[in-house]
Amino acid sequence: MSKKAKTEKPKFKKSISTSLIVLLWLVGLLPFFSIIYLRYVKTDNESLPSVSMLENQEELLATTVFADDGVTELGKYWKVNRTSVSYNEISPYVISALISTEDERFETHSGIDIKAVGRAIINMGEAGGASTVTQQLAKLIFTLKERDERRQAQQSGAGPTEEQKRLEKMSGIERRLYEKVKENVIALRLEKRYTKNEILTMYLNQFDFLYNAVGISSASKVYFNKKASELSPEEAAILVGMCKNPGLYNPYGFTVTNYEDRIARRNNVSKDKVTAEEVRAEREKDSLRAITRRNTVLYKWYENSAKDNPALTSKITKEEYDSLKVLPIQTDYQTVDHKEGLAPYFRESLRGSISNILSEKLDNGELKYKKPNGEAYSIYEDGLKIYTTINADIQKHAENALTKHLKKNIQEPFTKNNLRSKNYPFAYNIKEDVVENLMNSARKRSERYIKMRAAGIPDSEIEASFDKATTMKVFSWNGEIDTVMTPNDSIRYYKNIMRAGLVSVEPQTGFIKAWVGGPDINHFAYDHVAQGKRQVGSTIKPFIYSAGMQFGVITPCETTPNISYCVDVQTGSRPEDMKSWCPKNAGSKMDGKPVAFEKGLASSMNNITVSVMSRMGGVAGPRAVAKLMRDLNINVREEDIVPAMCLGVMDLSLLEMVGAQSAFVNGGIYTQPTSIIRIEDRNGNVIYEHQPIAREAMSEELAYATLKMMQKVVTQGTAASLRGTWRGDWGGITQPTAGKTGTTQNNSDGWFMALTPDLVTGVWVGAEDMAIRFRSMEWGQGARLALPIYGYMMQEVYKDPNIHISTDDFEEPYGFSSSMYNCQNNNQTSGSEADPGFGI
Repeated sequence: MSKKAKTEKPKFKKSISTSLIVLLWLVGLLPFFSIIYLRYVKTDNESLPSVSMLENQEELLATTVFADDGVTELGKYWKVNRTSVSYNEISPYVISALISTEDERFETHSGIDIKAVGRAIINMGEAGGASTVTQQLAKLIFTLKERDERRQAQQSGAGPTEEQKRLEKMSGIERRLYEKVKENVIALRLEKRYTKNEILTMYLNQFDFLYNAVGISSASKVYFNKKASELSPEEAAILVGMCKNPGLYNPYGFTVTNYEDRIARRNNVSKDKVTAEEVRAEREKDSLRAITRRNTVLYKWYENSAKDNPALTSKITKEEYDSLKVLPIQTDYQTVDHKEGLAPYFRESLRGSISNILSEKLDNGELKYKKPNGEAYSIYEDGLKIYTTINADIQKHAENALTKHLKKNIQEPFTKNNLRSKNYPFAYNIKEDVVENLMNSARKRSERYIKMRAAGIPDSEIEASFDKATTMKVFSWNGEIDTVMTPNDSIRYYKNIMRAGLVSVEPQTGFIKAWVGGPDINHFAYDHVAQGKRQVGSTIKPFIYSAGMQFGVITPCETTPNISYCVDVQTGSRPEDMKSWCPKNAGSKMDGKPVAFEKGLASSMNNITVSVMSRMGGVAGPRAVAKLMRDLNINVREEDIVPAMCLGVMDLSLLEMVGAQSAFVNGGIYTQPTSIIRIEDRNGNVIYEHQPIAREAMSEELAYATLKMMQKVVTQGTAASLRGTWRGDWGGITQPTAGKTGTTQNNSDGWFMALTPDLVTGVWVGAEDMAIRFRSMEWGQGARLALPIYGYMMQEVYKDPNIHISTDDFEEPYGFSSSMYNCQNNNQTSGSEADPGFGI
């Protein structure tokens, strides 16, 4: 009996085993029968995505902004942060690690690895999956097509797509089988159409590594701050390991995951019940998971190297494997955000400029710049390459200088100044109704107010909420701080933070080399380069003196008594219809002695500037100045064309002022500032190329004469602290520089304009509201508020070996020696030097 039982039992097991194997093979081969049917009998080309989609995935390509060297990336605009690279731009370590781990017979199969499929069926998937790299790529393509169809259906309001309707009728198994069949068909097409290297490249360019890193190029930058070609073997293994599950095996995720929330949700307890030990253990578990996966990739790589797999482009030995597997994971994570990185204010402004260019239309209404299919380009989807004029090194020094001065020199005395006021941070003499209007305006611009109003909450409740203390993160010069305060107090806190802007332009070309719109774009989005306009104060005076010389009423070294001057303005047709405008001089004593006009500009003497306007006349003078400024592309309003314009009461932007004063260096030629050199499409075809806009605004002799007068501002006038070091550590700039300081009424704004042969720079510093300001000229003048930023910047610029900037003097125009503007030619003298602290 026992013997019979022994002989019957194996027969039963064998028959069952055989049946199961046959059944499993039938199920496993069903997709291939389906493939044959779809491939050769009933291929539905409309339902199956074409592999050509890979060549035209414009919606998955980020637009890249480059600095003036054409190589340095300033940032990107994207909906999906993806940048394609070629096969030769990918580290061979990545290729070998990928083939070893995901598809070791990649070079020999035709898209489907039959051996791997059989192994997966027999072992029920426990011995590894069966998908080849080609099949994984096919899945990405299919997913892309479905997403594209759904998006188009949503935009047109057509409802569910045919594919969605078809899938809704299927069971889970049917749906998976259906998708697998399609993936395999696409895989066969891929293998037929593309080379193996192209398939690998497309896969690596498509894979989403998370944290805004789509594709191997973005992943290399985000996780290791490297190019894809620079990855080391262990770094390549980490990224390849993520291809199995980028969330589970992420080398960075465990450092930012909120484990308290995760553990509390899993255990159904409150967060305060989660212990530090539980958090530590969970984080350690996740970090070890990434290391284990990396080491698995390294081992598969070593294993394939030992088997001499011909598909590998690089191999590792046992010794290399042993040394690599014990290394800790080291990432250099780079936050990917539109606002992160160099020149964020510039890139935000550039975004608008590019959008305007790409939306330009011809007279017939057609787009001036369009894709081959006639559609408009998108900076978020079409993988454009924008080559700009920004110099990354100058930009870096400019940003650092602005932060350094505001943080080190300005904010503390400004806060102390404002705390003395009864209505912090507003000036002591600002009326209560003005304060309330400014506060109310700020409340209505706040995100809190906008959201609550949109939710239909009554105004009374909204207003009350601004007096309720709440937790929040606020800006500080040492980084964000967590605090508790009322929203009203936070408004006052932010209004007390000093703001600033800086822009530098190459005068000969108009190329913008640096653009700093503020101290921190995350907290202060308002751009003080092009968007903000404030009273310009004495920085307007070079235009007044230029107009006076052009008008023929003054020369640089001609003198005039140091007395009060008035400008007579005709108000009617009768001779007696006349009024006089007689402003006071700021901070200077009028002794009646002769003062040269170049000294009046150097010392920013208001009375001498008024005398220039008086000589031109109360009507003709303002018109002459307005014409000159308009020729320099400054939009002068009609209501600003009055004698008082000579003291800078009008509001202008930094970019307007720098663009205009660049003409003094460029021989009187105004060249419109630009930041764009050219725009290319994803294939390198030029879409747009900048064409310079230039015109003569004044003679070369007049421009040079004004420039020489402005040099006196730096050598012996209000900007003398730039050369010396007695007043602060921002000095020591002895290279040839012309300049002009500017201070507005009640010290609300500080300006400094600086001109060198290669670079013209403007700096503005002030609070958000003119009602918040320094009480005295000690810190409130342009020479203390704005000039030090330029000094700090140029200290670094001049010693930076990567920046080639001239240290020669300004070039004198031919024939200037006989010019009427030449003091020596006219036997004139400017007299004694001015007091560096004289005026504003």
